[in-house]
Amino acid sequence: MSSPTVTPPLDAAPPDIPALVDARQRVQACIDQASQGLVDRRRLIELLFLALITKEHLLLIGPPGTAKSLAVKRAATAISANYFEYLLGRFSEPNELFGGLDLAALKEGRVQPVTRHMLPEADIAFLDEIFLGSTAILNTLLGLLNERLYTRGAYRSQAPLRSCVGASNRMPSDSMLAAFADRFLLTLFLEPVADESIEALLQGGWALDEGAVPPNSEAAPVAGLSLTDLDVLSAATKNIALEPVRALYAHLIRKMRLAGVKLSDRRIVKAQKLVAAAALLRGADEASPQDLWVLIYLIQDPNQQAQVKDLLAQELAQAFNPVLEDSATAAGYGAEALARDLVQRAEALLAKKPALPSDPAYEIWLVRLETLITSIETSFDEADLPQDLRMAQRAMKAPLDAAEQAAASAPARDAAAAVDTGDTPRSAGPSNSDLTNQEPANNDGTSEAAPRRGPWWR
Repeated sequence: MSSPTVTPPLDAAPPDIPALVDARQRVQACIDQASQGLVDRRRLIELLFLALITKEHLLLIGPPGTAKSLAVKRAATAISANYFEYLLGRFSEPNELFGGLDLAALKEGRVQPVTRHMLPEADIAFLDEIFLGSTAILNTLLGLLNERLYTRGAYRSQAPLRSCVGASNRMPSDSMLAAFADRFLLTLFLEPVADESIEALLQGGWALDEGAVPPNSEAAPVAGLSLTDLDVLSAATKNIALEPVRALYAHLIRKMRLAGVKLSDRRIVKAQKLVAAAALLRGADEASPQDLWVLIYLIQDPNQQAQVKDLLAQELAQAFNPVLEDSATAAGYGAEALARDLVQRAEALLAKKPALPSDPAYEIWLVRLETLITSIETSFDEADLPQDLRMAQRAMKAPLDAAEQAAASAPARDAAAAVDTGDTPRSAGPSNSDLTNQEPANNDGTSEAAPRRGPWWR
């Protein structure tokens, strides 16, 4: 990625708006605080604050156990917001989210929901497995998401909801649910922590469990950001000049549409708020190409996100934001950048080869080789592998193949050595190689494919 052009520092602003400068600094402090101890989840928290400033919603797609709810809860606590969290299921009732009816009011003929501590009174909401909600729940949510209006029969009330974070294991295939998903302007696809960060994950998770990093859900806010600060920033986005990038913005939308990316008119128009907020957090009073990285997070398909990163690589090369740094950087990280990174990691790993196969570190090195090869295979189809990455993959497979051949020939060598010394070779059970290649039998006598194991498996 090319070096970003010089931009005003974070604390640069006209002297007559100190509240704006202070709010911007508090946002960065809150992001730092909320992401402490959460490995590879800073981008989630950055995008949540971008959603909070623009009063939009964030959709998280990823497997369970990837710290989605923890990250959102920590961010909500950092700004002392009213927070509501719920895990939806097929049989969830609207009362579980929106509150039951006041029986005393019902006796008087009035519909009066009891919304205390429920979703209609939340500033930030996290709804896990959001697409499992019933039609009644999703229809009520539409009013809250679009108009901040809670309705129940004749009852109407304005909701303070600033942002809703929806989460799911996958994007819905149903067209009606896809239309509902379109109400979430920002979308982030999450994966488990990368293999090279497992040590950091273990350290951070242990520190959280042991209290070395105080859980934000129980600690007083450190950064001191308030909803008023977010209001200051929200109002300031309206003063950001978008004219300098409007033509380029339209050009990039056309390129994305030609690539098959479906973006509703609503998303295209609303995304201008994201551009304005990115410029504001950059410390500028007008938008520039540095702020157009937000377009990547409009796309609600992981493959298309990766495709568009490469399609817009030239335009997004300037992506930069001192507050939302991880999000801006990742937006320009497409398949080509990933391939270069994988090649560099392969070269560095091959250079660390232990001298002797008998060294205990050799097995650790083989496992890391296998892990990196798996990352390559899951990231690229065989036909699409760049040549330099293909060569790196072959270089890593060579020592694995050699180790596997050595492991397979070990029983024969042991038997030959026993004959030479006159010892009786042990034949009580199958060899390691037999175990590796054996297909376990099911209860019905049939067999299933054995799990893949490297040559280090005993």
